[in-house]
Amino acid sequence: MKGMIARLGWLGSAILFIVVALAIFYGSGHFRKHALRASILQSDPARLERLGRRLIVGYKDVAKIKALVEKRAIAGIFLTTRNAQDRTADQIRSEIESLQAIRKAQGLPRLIVAADQEGGIVSHLSPPLTAQPSLGATISDLSSDDEREKAVKAYAAPQARELQTLGVNMNFGPVVDLQPSAAPANDSGSRIYSRAISSDPDLVAKVAVWYCETLAEFDVTCTLKHFPGLGRVANDTHVAAGTLATPEPQLEREDWLPFQRLKNDPRFAMMIGHVRVDAIDPTLPASYSSEVINGLLRTRWKVDALLVTDDFGMGAILESKDGIGEAAIKALNAGVDLVLLSNSDKHFDTVMTALVAADSGGLIRKDLESETFRRLVRASKHP
Repeated sequence: MKGMIARLGWLGSAILFIVVALAIFYGSGHFRKHALRASILQSDPARLERLGRRLIVGYKDVAKIKALVEKRAIAGIFLTTRNAQDRTADQIRSEIESLQAIRKAQGLPRLIVAADQEGGIVSHLSPPLTAQPSLGATISDLSSDDEREKAVKAYAAPQARELQTLGVNMNFGPVVDLQPSAAPANDSGSRIYSRAISSDPDLVAKVAVWYCETLAEFDVTCTLKHFPGLGRVANDTHVAAGTLATPEPQLEREDWLPFQRLKNDPRFAMMIGHVRVDAIDPTLPASYSSEVINGLLRTRWKVDALLVTDDFGMGAILESKDGIGEAAIKALNAGVDLVLLSNSDKHFDTVMTALVAADSGGLIRKDLESETFRRLVRASKHP
């Protein structure tokens, strides 16, 4: 090695320095991350459990997620492509059952096991689950409600059966955002035009009811998404926060109609997106706006459904002035039940550290914790 460096002269020395520096940098970073996770899991158990009830997390390493379950540090898990790739349904089911066995031994409500199995371009568990078209494509050529209802129920039943067999008890669907007239030019991630059911709010509401009622028969909770609606939003919230500038009366009549039809059914959940509603709160995304969540949904609409945020690992949150930790604190204090972190390796430690610090300072509303736990217990008893 020395002879090689001598022959290369100063260039060889520089290369060696860079290699060593990178090894130290990345090695120390890994050590710091490992130490932070260990510190979190060794913190006050009661506090960790209370705050953990408010988080659903995605994962890759089952050993890491098992540690979080054992410490009661999460309310649920989120399955996506990384959990399904090159694996059989039996392997996935066995993994979920092992985690649920821990919860059962703890005497806690079952873990929420969530998936993003909309059909069409968002079918993250296919394979091994059967690939299906979107709900919109399923009804697009049908002209009567009788035909549509039969088609939706025939679509939802086998999907729900496969999810139930796998161990999934919450599906992040249906998409009830109204379909825009054309795909926005700068929407590379949300792709609502391709995922939406229809531009007709009444039809969207009907399809959502048929779909959700069918999933409930198989003990799978549907999730209406993405309130306050992405159909009119130009920006992709995977990248940056979007803005909904439509007047509130029009939103009530159109975009919010599907949400309102199902808002009082405790079998269903609602996902809150990272969109600012100018008519209510032009400063914060709906996902952590007290004006939207507490003021509109919980107080005015009397929504008692589980409210879960869209992924807090999106650019709309990560690039916000609040950052992911402060946004999570605000979301819980606004009345959100569950914050979704699709990548726990990247974001769990940051969020939980922020929540623990806020809770230690008396900055987390404890009156809302009991309400969330009540909703989680209720959801675990369905159908």
